Amino acid sequence: MNLPRTTLITGAASGMGAALARHLTARGERVIGVDLHAAEVCADLTVPAEREALVARVQHLTSSIDAVVACAGVSPPVSGDTLVAVNYFGVTDLLPRLLPLLHRGSEPRVVAISSLASLHPVDARLVELCLEGDESAAREQAGKVGAQSYASSKRALTQWIRRTAVLPGWADEGVLLNGVAPGVVKTPMVAPLLETVEGREALAAGVPTAVHDYASAEQIVPLLAFLASPANGYMVGQVPFVDGGADVLLRGEAVL
Repeated sequence: MNLPRTTLITGAASGMGAALARHLTARGERVIGVDLHAAEVCADLTVPAEREALVARVQHLTSSIDAVVACAGVSPPVSGDTLVAVNYFGVTDLLPRLLPLLHRGSEPRVVAISSLASLHPVDARLVELCLEGDESAAREQAGKVGAQSYASSKRALTQWIRRTAVLPGWADEGVLLNGVAPGVVKTPMVAPLLETVEGREALAAGVPTAVHDYASAEQIVPLLAFLASPANGYMVGQVPFVDGGADVLLRGEAVL
């Protein structure tokens, strides 16, 4: 008899993380939720030492993990250095630390949430510092860049996914790493923007849609669940857009 899969979800207390946790739990799987509060493992992903401590806490709960889904993320008006710390380093510093647990899992999968914003204008220097792994310098640069740090952090994350997925220890060891790039999702993170005319206009300008509404968290969950499951047996380093057509409206017929 196959044992239920164990999936670790960051940002599990709200939004897409909470929706995915409900979905996996309902089908009998074990979920280890990670968040600042109201989670099985509480940790602040802006603090490097907390990321390391998080892994130690998880090791006390289980000897293996079958999947990790990195849903934790923040957006403006959060400060630039916090944006980069959570959205980029809170993923790219944490996931390699979890590889030993994934190597002991069954058909291990990893999924990270990027964003349609990865197509928006970015600060090239900030993206470069992120990819170099220089967290201190990247956070300092993000403090100068401000709100553009969000798109920059997601662009860097998308590049990191594609770069890392084919490195030794990942796909060659059966750990398939992919991402998902949602458009606007109606979660607590974007609720303040949806409550004002100015916010809605800004969203419409940056994330146009071919459909009549923004996504619910539950509409993103099926793709997350598939990528984190054994059913996904051949996708490596991909970051599909789930955005109501925003990618097509912004880039037209371009495929690269």
